Amino acid sequence: MPMDGFTLSFMAGELQKTLLGGRVDKVNQPEKDALLLLIRAGGSNHKLLLSANANQARVQLTAHNYENPMEPPMFCMLMRKHLLGARLVEVKQIHGDRILALVFDAIDEMNDHVNRTLYLEIMGRHSNLSLVNEKGVIVDAIRHVNAEMSRVRTVLPGDDYQLPPMQDKLSPEDCSRENLTEKLQGLSMPLHKALMETVSGMAGLCSREVCAQIGLDGATPVSEMDIPFLSARLADFFASLEQRFAPVTFFDEAGMAQDFFPFAYCTYPDDSQKPMESLSAAMDEYYLGRDLRMRMQQKSLGLSRHIKNAIDRVEKKKGIMMDTLENSDKAEQDRIFGDLLTANLHLIGQKQESVRVQNYYEEGMPEVEIPLNIRQTPVQNAQSYYKKYRKAKVAEQYALEQLEVIEKDLLLLETALEDLEKCQTTADLGDIRLLLSQNGFLRPEGNPKKQKKAQEGKPYRFTAPDGTVVEVGKNSLQNDRLTLHARGNETWLHAQGIPGSHVIIRTEQEPSDEALLFAAKLAAYFSKGRNHPQLPVDYTLRKHVKKSANAVAGLVTYTHFKTLIIGLTPEDQATILKLAGESRR
Repeated sequence: MPMDGFTLSFMAGELQKTLLGGRVDKVNQPEKDALLLLIRAGGSNHKLLLSANANQARVQLTAHNYENPMEPPMFCMLMRKHLLGARLVEVKQIHGDRILALVFDAIDEMNDHVNRTLYLEIMGRHSNLSLVNEKGVIVDAIRHVNAEMSRVRTVLPGDDYQLPPMQDKLSPEDCSRENLTEKLQGLSMPLHKALMETVSGMAGLCSREVCAQIGLDGATPVSEMDIPFLSARLADFFASLEQRFAPVTFFDEAGMAQDFFPFAYCTYPDDSQKPMESLSAAMDEYYLGRDLRMRMQQKSLGLSRHIKNAIDRVEKKKGIMMDTLENSDKAEQDRIFGDLLTANLHLIGQKQESVRVQNYYEEGMPEVEIPLNIRQTPVQNAQSYYKKYRKAKVAEQYALEQLEVIEKDLLLLETALEDLEKCQTTADLGDIRLLLSQNGFLRPEGNPKKQKKAQEGKPYRFTAPDGTVVEVGKNSLQNDRLTLHARGNETWLHAQGIPGSHVIIRTEQEPSDEALLFAAKLAAYFSKGRNHPQLPVDYTLRKHVKKSANAVAGLVTYTHFKTLIIGLTPEDQATILKLAGESRR
């Protein structure tokens, strides 16, 4: 769920307990709207993620690994200048709302101690992360907001930092009986909506849960309730929040994490909520793969559109070639007409529009009428039919050659489109870009001579239940590298007859049944037939897999294979998706 002020209050306490007094050792900016601080505290290293992403804005400690750009952005360089070596001295939530302030004790250019404050505003598409100096002036913000973008306030370097306009609501710390009674008195809306209007940072899901926790119906209008009794129950609840803290992750029936809570929600089944050691761990479980998939979808959007347009162009060309072949079927008739005219020149007069002759190419030699061009002699008419025949034959041969190329191009493009879903890093995207540029579907970026050698993407790396390592290619180039560099007696798998990943079981011994089944499920999942109830998956030794010299990337032939029939359950798919996300840690 989006991080509301209620959940943020628990996270603020967790960060204060874990990071307070810690030193900033590293500053990275893995995405344009996210900052990652490595903080040394309590004898351990902690990765603090601050995300101002419109859809997944949050703050948390994370165990995930994030890919950093080759060149750090300017905002990252500035944060390094001001925060490296600084110590975290305060973590505070602003008025119970979705704003967190991290105060650092830093050393400036004059070697003096100064305060630097990072403000994270978690507000949907208006989310932002700003560094403010000891005078309250914005050093820089991860997202600049000028007067044209907002009439309420600007967020620009050199501006005085102003908090977003505060609403007239109570923070959880101020939810006493007296304050709640004053706010709730006179309201007629349902209780769960009244809580959202009364308490700062309270989202709809959270307000309904609070109602359930205190044993009241959230749909009941406040005007029909005993206000002093209601205020007392709510005040006791907010006063007990610290004791209630016991983070959980909510899973669906397939085992996919669907939400995270600071304590078990009674509005959800108990057996679907798994206790976690911290709120950050619960969030890691939830965001595992989600954040990555969303980022990759954003980065690959332009490439995906380019591939789809290329597929449309190739499909259109294929249609033209198919029409050419259909027209070539009529070419034989032109040759016959030429032969018949040549054999019956004596029957044709000048300026004759047609002639009827016997067709000795058909049984019974029926008469056939042959159209003539009155501007041409009988010989010229015969030669004209021969010329049309030769032209059609040349076009037919060209169409057949082009169709072979077209089928290869379509296979390459459709596989590349499928492979975009498997990308986990910019190097994986780079593999697909390289493949498309090598085959003329994409212009090389910049001057190839001046470019640094692109980093190659790495395959998925899984561990089977018996401990055997299994690797899976994410795209056609990785499939080639994975297969061609594998040892001869390692086991190779692939979904039968459809585009999919190459899978290698990294042992030259005969794999166990557990490892083989696990690898076959991976081959099925990372293929176009993922949802087929009975998908054939072939396996053989790597030495029986061959690649033709002119074959497209990822296309191989193989022999001496056996076949397993695989049907993935929703639980299987959820497990593999989770393992794929964990492979980046």
